[in-house]
Amino acid sequence: MLRTINNARVVTPEGVREGASVVLEDGKVAGISARAENGGGEVLDAAGRYVLPGIVDLHSDAIEKQLTPRPGVEFSPELAFLEMDRYFMTSGVTTGFHALSFMEGNGRTLDRGRELCELVERLRNEGLARHEVHVRCELPDKGSSDAVEEVLRSSRVGIVSVMDHTPGQGQFRDLEWFRRYWMQDRGAGESQVAAAIEEARANGYSLHLDRVERIAGAAADRGTLFASHDDDTPERVELLAEKGVSISEFPVNARSASRARELGLSVCMGAPNAVRGVSSGGNLCATEAVELGLVDALCSDYHPPSLLQAVFELARKRAVPLPAAVALVTSGPARAAGLPDRGEVREGAKADLIVVGESLGLPTVTHTVVSGEVASARGGAPAHRALVDERDGRARR
Repeated sequence: MLRTINNARVVTPEGVREGASVVLEDGKVAGISARAENGGGEVLDAAGRYVLPGIVDLHSDAIEKQLTPRPGVEFSPELAFLEMDRYFMTSGVTTGFHALSFMEGNGRTLDRGRELCELVERLRNEGLARHEVHVRCELPDKGSSDAVEEVLRSSRVGIVSVMDHTPGQGQFRDLEWFRRYWMQDRGAGESQVAAAIEEARANGYSLHLDRVERIAGAAADRGTLFASHDDDTPERVELLAEKGVSISEFPVNARSASRARELGLSVCMGAPNAVRGVSSGGNLCATEAVELGLVDALCSDYHPPSLLQAVFELARKRAVPLPAAVALVTSGPARAAGLPDRGEVREGAKADLIVVGESLGLPTVTHTVVSGEVASARGGAPAHRALVDERDGRARR
């Protein structure tokens, strides 16, 4: 078992400790030393690289792409899990919540949602990372709410989120964006798009509060965290908060995010949004939301490598200092998920850590440590001060 990580730039909530050592014991952080330590056991020389807490990802639906990388092509669920486990490791994710869709359409089915939920539950201890379940309920679909309620009452689920992807509200308030998304991502024709828009208009827009209350009750009974998705008005945030929601995922505008923060909800935005500097759907820019102090956590959404990239990109742009950027993918999501034992490099915390170097000018995970064991390692040049200077947040090259 790993005993010490020496010669590191250790990122703590207070700042970056240069040339420090992280001492590990019994799968936990025993302390941070200003000098090199060698108290027996395996020693890892960080060679001037950064040492960060392991990333906690509240929402990753990437396993769906591992299972079905293109329409009509499907691989075994076990292979999808193994590939996703390694994907987490190379991305620096030590605790990952698989966001599993319970809906019909776009290659997704209720049966596949159940299958993936059972898969993660069965294999959660077989991987290198810590695997958790996040189930997604599509409120307009009664079959979805029935299936999610059943899963909540029979399985170990960490987070349940409720959402509505009908056009004209939420993520798809912009109908032109809805049209492009359906035609490009789903391969829908113009007639299908027009029919979906007309159906949404005919049915009106309802939060389906009876279904929300059923999901909320099942979540409360099992101690499952309750999240909302694509909140588009402060009023919607308030209503869902009254029903027990504690996490607001991907609020589509600053007003909704601000109201969520005022009510004590954790606000989670997408790391790909922060890396690209723009929402793919024309909604709230994650970087702007971070600068406004409206974000508690970033999640991978559909692209786990974006998590680490977002940290250094936000620091480079001086949106926030480096330790605060790190917190958005570590301690912030850990607090939102009710996991106080991880997310910081501090005495007594789980020894879930990542060593970050540099490759092709980008931050790269060279070692991933889970419970004090090196779970994954790869090459990479030392970071030194090339990526970012945490004192002023600017890139040095």
